Amino acid sequence: MSPRTWGGRTIRIGLWWDEYWDSNYQTLDDVTAAGGSYSNSETMQMKLDKIRDIESRWNCKIEWVNLGWDGITESINTSITAGTPDCDIYLTDPQFGIPAALNGYAQKISSYAPADSDILNDQVVLRPFNVLGSNEYLMCTSDNYIIPSGACYMAYNAKMLDELNLEAPEALAEKGQWDWEKFAEYALACTKDTDGDGNMDTYGYGSVFTDTISAFLASNNAAIANSTTEGLSDSKTVEVFNFLDRLYNVDGSARPYQDDWNNDQLALFQGQVAFSIVRPYMLIDNAPNVDFDIRICPLPVGTSGDGTRMPVILVNSYFIPIGVEDAESVYLVFEEMQNWFDGDTYYRDDPEWFESAFVDLDQVELAYQEGSKTGDDLWNSIPGLDVGAVFYGVYVNKDQTVSQAIESQKQIVQDGLDAAAAGIK
Repeated sequence: MSPRTWGGRTIRIGLWWDEYWDSNYQTLDDVTAAGGSYSNSETMQMKLDKIRDIESRWNCKIEWVNLGWDGITESINTSITAGTPDCDIYLTDPQFGIPAALNGYAQKISSYAPADSDILNDQVVLRPFNVLGSNEYLMCTSDNYIIPSGACYMAYNAKMLDELNLEAPEALAEKGQWDWEKFAEYALACTKDTDGDGNMDTYGYGSVFTDTISAFLASNNAAIANSTTEGLSDSKTVEVFNFLDRLYNVDGSARPYQDDWNNDQLALFQGQVAFSIVRPYMLIDNAPNVDFDIRICPLPVGTSGDGTRMPVILVNSYFIPIGVEDAESVYLVFEEMQNWFDGDTYYRDDPEWFESAFVDLDQVELAYQEGSKTGDDLWNSIPGLDVGAVFYGVYVNKDQTVSQAIESQKQIVQDGLDAAAAGIK
């Protein structure tokens, strides 16, 4: 489609940090003068040049608008419902992007994307993000599916395992021997009272509850919210919570939950647990500060698992809100903008940051391999699904059995899915 003359219309893209490639910046010097930075001057200049080209041909301006974390949520929830969205496009975190789609705040992609658009064809630039079987509302840049920087990995303290003469889990996985039973054996072996005071101070496993649930569900091919029918009471999900019951309450090999996010999330880097769930940014930020290697391995295969699943890669996604005029042209400008590399993905797909998270090339290869596995369970991103109540009831407060906790929550989960399904029709 040919560019339209817009008479200087400004396309506003809302987000919660500062971006420096829009109509306000002409040169690299402008970017640095404003406090911005870039890792590659060639690609940053390509982005600035693309903005100039779009401005000229469409007679428009483009502006990234830093609304702040709280501000972007408020803007979505108030300006869109008032019929006058603050922005033509919003970049969203799954925490508020998925609810926005479910609440009917986003226009359908099929209503504005032309038949020959990238998102409906080759998807070199943009891809739909699936929510409960619907790919109609959210879109993300395609590089998220090439470099799995948002993937969730099982990681371990290599020094701790070496000291116990335990074979590397990734080696066991290659032989088909890395399963829940072997993981439970390793976790128990790593649980120790190292100072002889009668209290355990090193545990086999520990992480935040959201990652724990997501990872072990994926390891057993289980899902709580990947369709409109609740999977909390499914037999494969029950197996997951029973296995966690073994780790936390029977073997005592899972670190008692501290209910302190950083404390629970960073226990691996503090030498307090042998295994944990990590993302690449956590390794990049924390691994250089420890005196032992942290390696990743496949998830141990569950009773009903087959090793093909990983937790869903939750990426930031965009949507065009209802109330935005001429959404088709807004999309086309945005597609052109995101295609600043003119189809040559060599310039876009810089793996250096992602690969720096891992200790050697074998680990990098494994990271790509595991990161390419599928996952579609959105239980932690859909409002009203209080799966955390199961975790707390069984493993933290210890006042419910697995069956009691699941029974008390399964209808609540179904009600949440029903409400979500109604929103995406």
